[in-house]
Amino acid sequence: MAESKSKKILKLILKLVLSVVAIVLIFRKIDIDKVVEHFANADILYLVLAVFSFFVSKLVGSFRINNLYKTQGVFLDNWVNYRLYLAGMFYNLFIPLIGGEGYKIIWLKKKFDIKTKKLVWASLLDKVSGIMGLTFLVLILVNFISFEFDYKWISIPLIVLAYLAHYFGVFLFFKSFLPSWVITSIQSIVVQFFQLMCAFLILLSLGVGAEIVDYLFIFLVSCYAYALPMLGARELAFVLGAEYMGLNIDLTLAIGIIFYLSLAINSIAGAYFMFKPIEKEGAKLL
Repeated sequence: MAESKSKKILKLILKLVLSVVAIVLIFRKIDIDKVVEHFANADILYLVLAVFSFFVSKLVGSFRINNLYKTQGVFLDNWVNYRLYLAGMFYNLFIPLIGGEGYKIIWLKKKFDIKTKKLVWASLLDKVSGIMGLTFLVLILVNFISFEFDYKWISIPLIVLAYLAHYFGVFLFFKSFLPSWVITSIQSIVVQFFQLMCAFLILLSLGVGAEIVDYLFIFLVSCYAYALPMLGARELAFVLGAEYMGLNIDLTLAIGIIFYLSLAINSIAGAYFMFKPIEKEGAKLL
């Protein structure tokens, strides 16, 4: 137990160190005064709509993980599951030593007689499904960006190959989750679409008209960096990608920070469940 806690502390320290490095690299590349200027000129209505769009993406995301739970015989009422999902978001962002997935697994283990590995697999497949939804939109959007390169045509065959690989991976190694494959794959695309819509509304709030598809494409690609254990990974990837494509990096950072704030605003609602525990009503194990 002590060893496990030590590993968590070491991971947290590593995350903090990497986060500092990412933030330093970002601030060495941008003009902070211009970033602040973009914030000052943002349209509030579009920002409110952006936060709402992010909320919808997370609501659909909670349905996705619930469908994975159902394949393992754990039936949670959607409202109970969403509250659990919100609490997990809060822990991910504000209490990284425990983490959102750890919190949800601990809660479900206390309430149900279910093997931990099933919950871990559900969490893993939820993330993989999310990556598939992200990849789908990236490979669609790449055909519309102004940045020219060869082999754009291969994006559609890659979508087919990626989903075939995903399907057979679940079939071979996680067969009990297979009944949820179609619905969770669709939900993942919907989740990423609403997060893309969030970024689109942020761009509109900042008055971006030209090259909007390029910004959206780099935004999607930068989302892969979210898997890295560091604060600012996505923002750094966003800035570096924008720099590579010749886009405005100060504007790019403003977009990234506002998107992060949308995440924080939606996550902070989960703090409520630190003081009012989530009960097991509307839940059963079959």
